[in-house]
Amino acid sequence: MSDSRFRILHTMLRVGDMERSVDFYTRLMGMRVLEQRQHKKNRFTQTYLGYGEASDGAVIELVANWIQDEPLSLGTAFGHIAIGVYGVRSLCERLAAENVPMPRPPSSQRHGENIIAFVLDPDGYRIELVEQRRPDPIPATELADAAAD
Repeated sequence: MSDSRFRILHTMLRVGDMERSVDFYTRLMGMRVLEQRQHKKNRFTQTYLGYGEASDGAVIELVANWIQDEPLSLGTAFGHIAIGVYGVRSLCERLAAENVPMPRPPSSQRHGENIIAFVLDPDGYRIELVEQRRPDPIPATELADAAAD
C-alpha cells in the first residue's frame, strides 16, 4: 500500500570535484542542472541534477566542500543509484569510450530478461543502469475510439 503523502525528493552525494561530477551526470548520463548554490558561510557548493523538474520526480543533490580535511570515503552502507535507460548496451559503449569504470558490463539478470549494468561515477559511487522498455504504441483503432468519445 502506498501513501501519496510521501515521495522521495533527492539523494545527496558528497563529491570531491563538483565540475567533474556535473560533467559526468550531464554529458554522460543525460541529466541537466536544475539548480546550483554557493554557500559562502558554510563553504560548500550544492548542485541539483535530474531528468525533469524536482517537482516531477527524485533528483540527485551533489555537495562539494570547499575545504576537505581528508579524502572522501564511500563507506559500507551505501549501495547504488539506479537509473532507467533506453538502450543500456549503447550507453555502456559510450561510457566505455570515455573510460568510465564498469564493474559489471551489460548483461541479463538471472531471473527475467532485464538488462542491467553497473558503472562508477567520478567519486566511485555505483550506478545501476536498468534497461527500460519503451511503451507499446497505442493501436490506431484505440486512438480512433478515444477520439470518437
